[in-house]
Amino acid sequence: MAKHESIALENAPIEFVEVTSINPFLDECLIKVCYVDDEEANRNRTIISKELGRSLAGTLPGSPIVGHYNEVEQDFEEHNQIFEIKNGQIYMSENTRPYGFVPTDAKVWF
Repeated sequence: MAKHESIALENAPIEFVEVTSINPFLDECLIKVCYVDDEEANRNRTIISKELGRSLAGTLPGSPIVGHYNEVEQDFEEHNQIFEIKNGQIYMSENTRPYGFVPTDAKVWF
């Protein structure tokens, strides 16, 4: 993958800034995980101000990268949850799996 390649999604691009292959099973990459703007919303319609972005930046190192891969669509989806009703009770479970992590020495910027 070339540097600074954007992959179009339905509502907005996810930008892979740089991808380096470690081995056939592992890649290291720089990606944009959110958009920091006091007025412009993210894809999920949230607004992350610069102040909030600064406070969140310190929580990223060491965080897992999780997602749900839709086999039918052959694409990653949001952080899906499954809701089931059993015996009149509502049960929620996560429908995601880990794909990687943010290194503890990651440089976070916006």
